[in-house]
Formats: sequence, structure tokens, C-alpha cells
Amino acid sequence: MGTKNTIQSTYSAVRSAYKDTSLKKLYPSRYLAAAKGPVRPGYVVFLEVREKELTDNFRLIRAALERRNRERGENEEKAEEKAEDTQGSYSFDTVCIREGMENPASVTLRCLAAIPKIARAEYVFVNESSYFLSSLPLRPETTVIQTWHACGAFKKFGYSAVGKGFGATEADLEKYPVHKNFSYVTVSSEEVVWAYAEAFHMEDRVQDILPIGVSRTDLYFHSKVRRNAALRVRHVLEDRNPSLRDEPAPACLIGANGSFGKKGGAMPRDCERVFEKKKLLLYAPTYRGSVREAASPDQLDILRLKEELGDGYLLLIRQHPFVRKKAVIPKGAEGFAMDVSDLRIEDLIIASDMLVTDYSSIVFEYSLFEKPMVFFAFDLEDYEKQRGFYYPVREMMPGPICRSTHDVAREIRRTETGFDWLRVREFKYRFMGGCDGHATERILRLMDAVREKKKRA
Repeated sequence: MGTKNTIQSTYSAVRSAYKDTSLKKLYPSRYLAAAKGPVRPGYVVFLEVREKELTDNFRLIRAALERRNRERGENEEKAEEKAEDTQGSYSFDTVCIREGMENPASVTLRCLAAIPKIARAEYVFVNESSYFLSSLPLRPETTVIQTWHACGAFKKFGYSAVGKGFGATEADLEKYPVHKNFSYVTVSSEEVVWAYAEAFHMEDRVQDILPIGVSRTDLYFHSKVRRNAALRVRHVLEDRNPSLRDEPAPACLIGANGSFGKKGGAMPRDCERVFEKKKLLLYAPTYRGSVREAASPDQLDILRLKEELGDGYLLLIRQHPFVRKKAVIPKGAEGFAMDVSDLRIEDLIIASDMLVTDYSSIVFEYSLFEKPMVFFAFDLEDYEKQRGFYYPVREMMPGPICRSTHDVAREIRRTETGFDWLRVREFKYRFMGGCDGHATERILRLMDAVREKKKRA
């Protein structure tokens, strides 16, 4: 025990020294040196804190800016029109620093390479909290727009989780303010502004938290996108289980009903069905433990669920991105369940007929389709103590809360004769009111407004 404590104490001391050196000295000094040159007008940096490539929200924002560049190029035919241009074109860079996901030396090198780009950027987009970004003495010419990676406000995080045993301590946040440097934060609805103000310690800047929606949800409002997502899921399932090729496809998938749900319109609750006779159950729990050692809960008895539900269902297991291990499918349940963690979560949200989850923020996006949801919250009291929630869970959940696999199966069967979709709809408008298919457009308008404000200053 003494040796173990000594090792832990040494590790903590080394980690603290590394953070002090990099966050308090190295990164700020490198930034100040790089910021001596002027900001590049229209230069946009997408900062991926943990991921290896450009992710959902950023892909849509970048694509919209690229379209704007093309449209401007097509419309500018006269030199005097260019001279009167007030918007300018955009250029882009993506930097992936892998903070908290790789060894400190590798992360440091990535951060040092990112500093010259951030120092010259007019706009920086980020979708996570970041010690690195918060350590930089940003120049006023740079605007940082935080498009948080999750919709709604469910589990507590940031300053809201202080004292819960999850995340950073209050002393650590005071020394290393991980949520610093956000010029604006975009969220999914007016309802959750207060929660983000608390989490980011922005209570005195609530006006900078904007309920203008989440970019990636715009895709859900395109019927072609939904149909293609359902087709992709069907092809993958057939490839992994060839017997599914004999399952008939519903009319909406083969094109007979392909015109519904145009951009900005309402979506039918069944959206794009994949199979006519089999229902897809998406099981997408959040992780347990730390980010580095994230584990998926294993309390759902897959074999029992198969026995209780029969042949009319398929269970698609989507692990949290932090969980590195594949789901274990027990013998006898191979044709009923499969791990689909390699598929895009957006495709699975569209294609599945029902969601089974616990405390995952997927519930907010799923509510856009007004489809049934069942909550397997076997450890609710423990999780509430360890992490905490922004709202009373039992009142907030837009579906039944279950404590056992038997309860989950019972509630799934009950949906065959109907479910409380009005409750889901109320939840959707409360927590996703800013997500109507036009969130990306509003984010671009925010960028325009910021530029005009700086010009007038």
C-alpha cells in the first residue's frame, strides 16, 4: 500500500509540474510571440480537443462557409462590387490536439503546432472544454465560438459538478480555468442557457450564451439525408447478418413516400423505417468511470431481452466514443444483437425505431423524431451522487425509467400499442427549441454580426 501511495504521489507531482510549465509558461509565451503579426481576415480555425478529425457540427459549419465562398465568387463579376464587399471570403484550418487522449508529450507538440494558427485566426470554433485554449492570452480580434458537443443539459459538468467527485476540483478550476476564453456559446434551447452559464462560470455573461441551435441537427430535417442514413444502416446490418436480406423494406425506404419532411418541416414519428417487420432498438448508454478508462455498463441482460421480446426486434449496441472495448454478445443472442459502434450515431438515431439509454445526451437529439424512449437507470441514485443532474430526472425523462432487464422488455412491448408521444414532443420543444433545420445559418449570421460589431468599434 505504501509503494502504491508513493507512486500515486509522484505521478500527481509530475502531472502538476507539467501543467504548470505548459499552461502557465510555455503556451502563453509562445502565443504572445505568434500574435505579434496581424489577424488574417476570414481565417477560421476548428479546434478539435479530443477527436482525430473534423466532427459533425464543424463539418456543417465549414461546408456552409465554403458554399458562401462559392456563391460570392459566382456573384462578383465587377471590380467595384468586390471593393464594396463587407463580408470577405473564408479560409480554414483544423487542429486536433488530442487533449486527455494521448500522452502529454504528444499533446504538447500538437498544442505548440496549433498556437500560430490560433494566434492569427479571426474565428476559433471549439466544442469541448480545453486547458490548452483557456491558457492562451487571446487577442481581442479573435472570437471563440463554443458549439458544445452535446444538446440540452442532462448530466452536470464543469463548475456545476464541483464537489461531486467527477471532473476537476474547485481548486483546480481556479488555478486552471478550463472554460475560459469563450466569446459565445451556442446551445439547443432557451431552457438550458442557465445550466451552461453555471457550468462555464458565465453567470455574469448570460447574454453571450445563445439558444440558436446545434448545427449537426440540421441534417435531420432533410428527407434525402434520412433516407440515405436508413439505407446505409440496412446495408451494414444485412452484411453482418445475411438472413436480414429476406426482410421486406417499408415503403418510405424504397421511395414511395420519399417527399415528406422537407427541410424545416415536421418529421413523422416513424421517420425512415429500415425493416417492415423488425424493429430496431438502439441501445446507447453513457460511459462509467474516467475518460481515459471509460467503461460501458454491463447490467443489460441481452439474452434475457431476446427471450422476452421474441423475433420482432434487433438490438443495436452503440458504445460511447470513449469506450474502446466492443460490446460482448452472449452465445445464443448473435442474431438478435450486434455492436454497431463503428456506425455514425446520426444514422442510428434516424434508422432506429426506439431508444434504450440511461443518462446519455442522445435523448435530446432523439426527441426530434418523437419516437419512443426507455431509460435503463439501474444505478440512478449512485450516479446522481457521483455526477448529478441539472433537472429532476424522474420528472424530466420523456419515457419510463427501468431498473431491470425485465422492466426494459416490458416497456418496449408496451410501445407496440402506443406510447406517450405528447410527453416526448413537450420535451423536444423545451430542450431542442433552437434546432429546426436552420442552426448553421444562424451561426453564420452570428459570425457576420461579430465582424460588423468589431468594424464599428
